[in-house]
Amino acid sequence: MKNIQRTLMILAIMLMAMSLQGCLTSVVTAPVKVVYGAGKLAVKGTAAAVRAVVPDGDDKKKEDKQSDSDRKEQQPEQPQTTP
Repeated sequence: MKNIQRTLMILAIMLMAMSLQGCLTSVVTAPVKVVYGAGKLAVKGTAAAVRAVVPDGDDKKKEDKQSDSDRKEQQPEQPQTTP
């Protein structure tokens, strides 16, 4: 009789331990998500601060795109020859 009770007790403990593994996963991953979010915000804040200090960085990109399109318009079209 004692063996049956002991076996049932061990089985119940093992079943509870297995069912709590999902809770353990959520407890472990929650801090990781918080750290990831904080790091993401820090990077975005740093990028915004750099853009504020160097404001003409975006203008250069726009000017380069415009000058490229101007160059394409200025080049004469070459006639296509067929072999």
